[in-house]
Amino acid sequence: MRLFFALRPDPALGERLAALAEQARRHCGGRATPRASLHLTLAFLGEVPETRLDALIRLTEAFPCPAGSWSADRYGSFPRGGIVWLGSSRSCPPLEALHRDLWQALRPLGFAPPRRPFLPHVTLLRHAAPEKRDPCVLARLPRPRLDWHYTGIELVQSVAEGGRHRYRGLASSGRH
Repeated sequence: MRLFFALRPDPALGERLAALAEQARRHCGGRATPRASLHLTLAFLGEVPETRLDALIRLTEAFPCPAGSWSADRYGSFPRGGIVWLGSSRSCPPLEALHRDLWQALRPLGFAPPRRPFLPHVTLLRHAAPEKRDPCVLARLPRPRLDWHYTGIELVQSVAEGGRHRYRGLASSGRH
């Protein structure tokens, strides 16, 4: 099972994110992330045996996720997969603490955090044209301003279907 922990947007925020994804698609080409798939990854676990699922569900349901807020105000890109993302121009200590605390809770279950730094972002596009992902080109998009208020995390399974991934929530902590 391919699993990750995420913040999932409420319906109103999901609509705003979907609108930003469509705006970016018109500007950069590529494929917009479907509304139901928009999320902010807190911890990517990768392939996990199904025998470990019960422990992860218990951890999720018991996880003490403090309410918080993250502000997104800039676009960025990753070359692999032609990704265009929405992120923040400044750090967010409460979100960084949530990320760190989640990995700390996962450690006794045998999971270790990645070596790369945490970069909170929401993937808006895949397969955007390389020349359209350039920071100078992305800077021409209207500057986004979005506040994401969260009260819980979700354990999510990524299921491959027809070359794309569909996300299925398995457990949650708090409200989203």
